[in-house]
Amino acid sequence: MSSTQGVHAMAGWSEEQVAAITNPQEVQVVTGRADGSLRKPTIIWIVGDGDRIFIRSTNGRPAAWFTSAITTGTGQIIADGTAYDVKFVEAGDADLPTVDSAYRTKYRQYPSIVDHLVESGPRSATLEVFPA
Repeated sequence: MSSTQGVHAMAGWSEEQVAAITNPQEVQVVTGRADGSLRKPTIIWIVGDGDRIFIRSTNGRPAAWFTSAITTGTGQIIADGTAYDVKFVEAGDADLPTVDSAYRTKYRQYPSIVDHLVESGPRSATLEVFPA
């Protein structure tokens, strides 16, 4: 089975899609296994910046959902009951200050959790989320 979607796989989100996906306080991330089946959903925090979406593992790179996201590169984000098929790409170092700021702004009512999310472990486990 061939796919012509690969050429456009890294197209971005519209700002309306970013708002719909990142407005909830919590979303679920679902990552795939090597055999194509899906793992159990994990509740995470999510942030947007313009037409871009980022997620971060509070438990750093060893978290099961994060290692699966890196291994398969695909999964879903479930926001307000809507599942979005996505691709995961590790965020570049240049994006990390923007993501830190987005977490501090969106989740400012939880300063101790945000302080943890901007530490080196979680920070090294930052993914940009693209439409699949």
